[in-house]
Amino acid sequence: MKPFLLISIMLGLSLWTRAQDRVPNGPNVPITITLFSESVSMPNFRNIFKNPNLGIRIGTELYYSRSENRQLIQTINLGYYYHKDFQKGLYLSSEFGYRKFIHKAFVDATVGVGYLLINSALPRYELKGNDYERAGNTFGRLMPTIGLGAGYQFDRVSFFSRYEIFGETPFGFKGVPALPHKAFHVGTRFNLK
Repeated sequence: MKPFLLISIMLGLSLWTRAQDRVPNGPNVPITITLFSESVSMPNFRNIFKNPNLGIRIGTELYYSRSENRQLIQTINLGYYYHKDFQKGLYLSSEFGYRKFIHKAFVDATVGVGYLLINSALPRYELKGNDYERAGNTFGRLMPTIGLGAGYQFDRVSFFSRYEIFGETPFGFKGVPALPHKAFHVGTRFNLK
């Protein structure tokens, strides 16, 4: 029920606001809202929707260069996900990317970094001298990201899907430098004047 309500709100907001033109005239603020499924895994497409751990991300875009056929962008995002029996994550990230339009369809690729604040559902211990002592369950990590997306630009709004890989680093368990996560986003982008 909650995902249905969030999707309804997202679609309602996108219809009530003036949406993004590819080359808008006048000042406006692009708003991006996505719902996503998150899991801890090496990059692949298996089990993305099996026992999904849901998240939401809200963000905006800055344009460094744009024309009818392409955009050079920077995103700024605030996201949250809940991974059952493992962790909750709240993050702030920024990505640089390139978007190519083919008529009204588009594809994009991004790379970025963020800060991930984690609240672990599992007890944590740290080595102090020769003994392990209980550590706090809330901690921060760097979050490198890589993403690929595709979508369609309607007159007033664009809808898209996006596959993203992000890391939780330093991870440090048995010498592993980063814990890989994958996320599949479904979202919309529109402009606020």
